Amino acid sequence: MGGRSSKTESQSAGSRKDPDFSRFSARVDRVYIAGLHRTYDDYVQRAARHLFKAHNFQDVIVETANVKDELLRLGIFKNLRISIDTSKGEGASKNGYTVSFAGEELSRITGNVGVEVGQNDGAATTELVTPNLFGRGERLSINLSRSYVRNSVVNMKFTKPFLHTAVGDYEPETSFTLFRNASPHPWSKYRLEDNGMLFDFSFAIPSLGFSNSLQYELGMKELFALDKQTPFFVREHCGPRLVSTFRYIGQYDGRDDSVFPMNGVYVKGTAELIGSQLSQLGIVRQEMHAELNVPLFLGASLQLCGRLGAILHDKRKESLPIHQLFFPGGPQTLRGFELAGACPRRDGIAAGCQTYWATGLHLWSPLPFNQYFGGFGNLIRTHAFYNIGTCDTYTTDKLRSTAGIGIAFRMGQKARIEFNYCQPLSYEAGDRVVKGFQFGIGYEFI
Repeated sequence: MGGRSSKTESQSAGSRKDPDFSRFSARVDRVYIAGLHRTYDDYVQRAARHLFKAHNFQDVIVETANVKDELLRLGIFKNLRISIDTSKGEGASKNGYTVSFAGEELSRITGNVGVEVGQNDGAATTELVTPNLFGRGERLSINLSRSYVRNSVVNMKFTKPFLHTAVGDYEPETSFTLFRNASPHPWSKYRLEDNGMLFDFSFAIPSLGFSNSLQYELGMKELFALDKQTPFFVREHCGPRLVSTFRYIGQYDGRDDSVFPMNGVYVKGTAELIGSQLSQLGIVRQEMHAELNVPLFLGASLQLCGRLGAILHDKRKESLPIHQLFFPGGPQTLRGFELAGACPRRDGIAAGCQTYWATGLHLWSPLPFNQYFGGFGNLIRTHAFYNIGTCDTYTTDKLRSTAGIGIAFRMGQKARIEFNYCQPLSYEAGDRVVKGFQFGIGYEFI
């Protein structure tokens, strides 16, 4: 009898349907946003505009959730509570509702300590932030970080969003940053210190899923010999150098996930115009990364990705410093090679290159018996891969290639860790290859 009762209950549960709130006519008469002390009213008014277009109760529920997300995205609230009630009093309409948002603004000063993942690097970070500085989402932050490879970053950034304006749908934002970066480059025996300022204007095209960033950077870059073994061709680039850079970054992300995508396309391009002054822009540096993901069967997927870079140099205007060159090789570009291990070498160290290309073909699959690991199994995937690429040419001359298998672990929503067994198949004399296990951490792999 117990089994018959269970079957009947399951059938009745399956026959139940979610209520259809679209059958009930409704409109929003009023919207209240409470808890504003430092924030100007005009900064939040635009976020609620779609609520007044609701025609039924289902629309009211959906748009209320959307408005909550948009209000939180303004960067002024710590939390928000929602209430929907029938309209009362003067001006109340038939089927009218009042939607109220009760929020708590962020403190005047906030801070956090955490870990940040870079390309084959991890850093401890400390950040101090003053959110909503002038009442319209302005933000001033001071950030300090130190990585395990002795990279250090100190920057102060002021950000001004324009989400409340008529072009708010395009998410325009401007920022001004003062920075000081120091990073060693042991593969080429030099250390780079970078001090300067950066102006940035970014905007998105939501209908196309496309984001853009226009930047101007002005700073002093200074190279130092890393040790007594630094060769002369590197030392001749040492010393301070004034650098002026115009930069454009465009990105399209149509993937279903940024770490372990099963489907979708991702494209990112960067173009830089570099010189020592506005009238002496003699270096054009371009790099593009693309990725295509195709779902297969049983949770497996096929991934094809590639990256290419090129530098155009006018010798009459500018000399080409070594830190502007490309250094392919390593877990993010060509697996089976050390960092900067797949580029030309001179005097025993990596000399860099002006052009390169690299591609990767991956077959991704979940762990065997993934269903028995619960949610933990979704953080791990296995892959078989084949990488191929070369430098200083766009032909198939001097190809480097590697095949292998590996396992990857998700780290948050952006990065992953890879443990791969690599077998280099072709390489050039002087290349630094890794036969066997290789570790990689980052957010953008080939």
